[in-house]
Amino acid sequence: MYAGAALVLVLVAGCSSEPDAAPAAPPGPAPTLAESPQPSPGPTDPPAATPVDDPGPAPAGCTGIAKDSDGFFTRKTSKSDYVAFVPKRYAGKPTTLVVGLHGCGDDAMNFATWAVNPWDTRDTQAHIGISVGGKDGSCWDTNKDSDKVLAAIDDIATCFYVHKQKVVLAGYSSGGILAYKLGLSQSSRFAGIIIENSGLGSAQPSAAKWKINVAHIAHKDDGDFPLSSVHGDWEKLEAAGIPLQKSEVDGEHDGNSDDWSTFLLPKIAGWKAP
Repeated sequence: MYAGAALVLVLVAGCSSEPDAAPAAPPGPAPTLAESPQPSPGPTDPPAATPVDDPGPAPAGCTGIAKDSDGFFTRKTSKSDYVAFVPKRYAGKPTTLVVGLHGCGDDAMNFATWAVNPWDTRDTQAHIGISVGGKDGSCWDTNKDSDKVLAAIDDIATCFYVHKQKVVLAGYSSGGILAYKLGLSQSSRFAGIIIENSGLGSAQPSAAKWKINVAHIAHKDDGDFPLSSVHGDWEKLEAAGIPLQKSEVDGEHDGNSDDWSTFLLPKIAGWKAP
């Protein structure tokens, strides 16, 4: 459990009913010149190209933002509402966006405060964090709810300078299933995926158009997403060449703010889509 947060995470029973839940040998001695004659000089390969940094155009900005005492505010799109937090260090420059998807029974505001923008690192965080609404108190439908996520991303980018190559999906439990499904199927839009206590569901790692970054933390006694299942998902990701950063820690299915502030969110530094 996470301590010190102002809000208490709503723990959910029944997440298992969610639609999709589920060294090389050391080198030998170097050859002598007699054993390995020097080849004649040939053309050299060109240096690898450095990915172009393309944050996209600056936003026009928006009005009507009313923050609460902790700095959170809510906006609505044609698909759903969402809760947002903009860090104190934001100065109108291209910024990473973390897009949160809560678990069954939780809500957008609560998830925004304990996972996407953890209270103990909020004063120094560098990313803009949003938590998508529209499914408060219930589970996500991976076949129908992607539009809510994309609409929220597009909307916050009209207000604040979201670096278009630095958008990260973040999901817990049911939200993790949707994060995997959307992040892998539309990988060109995302810099990475961070996951707590969840699984691939029906998502296919082979669907990713590039080797998208993934960080996943699992609790050893999670009854909804047991390690045997999680290990299988990790094997699929690694077999597809996905650069997976993984961790197993003590705990059951309950969400833990420390998982986010000390493991998941620090991993996104430097992540960028091609």
